[in-house]
Amino acid sequence: MKRILLFVLLFGFLPFSANAAVKCSDVKYGNENYHEKMEELAKLARLPDGYYNRYHEDVVSDLCKGNAKGIRDSIDSGFVKRSEVEAIIESLGMDNRSDTGKSYGYSRQKFEDMGLCSACADNVAQHYTKKQNSKCGKLAKQALEGNPNAIEELQSFPSYCIWKY
Repeated sequence: MKRILLFVLLFGFLPFSANAAVKCSDVKYGNENYHEKMEELAKLARLPDGYYNRYHEDVVSDLCKGNAKGIRDSIDSGFVKRSEVEAIIESLGMDNRSDTGKSYGYSRQKFEDMGLCSACADNVAQHYTKKQNSKCGKLAKQALEGNPNAIEELQSFPSYCIWKY
């Protein structure tokens, strides 16, 4: 079942890589900025210690070529973890999430990086992606743009940022 899911992920979502920060064309071996883009991909995919190894390179190459067998073999042989492959798929934009979903995931992580608790970051990310013109949505945008006063205010988690589920 897991193999079928991986196959569907690979071939069903290849067209969606156009909106990713790192694309297959960026990480084709031999490109001028290959190593920089692979480092960026490693950080986006949250690979161990933010670094990639030769097996991650193989997975990226196989993903971009649509070689499901190569990816399966890398996982089955223990060279890479399935979770790493899934993170690479997501980072290359092959995961078929909507732009709002991608924005939510990205912003939620950024809010956690700013020091908000997990639940607080979730609430703020909900406002940021679904109610951009709300007081909290505007504050969140300012914080993501680097405004230190906005970051400080978000860290206090104001009551108007509580999301109503």
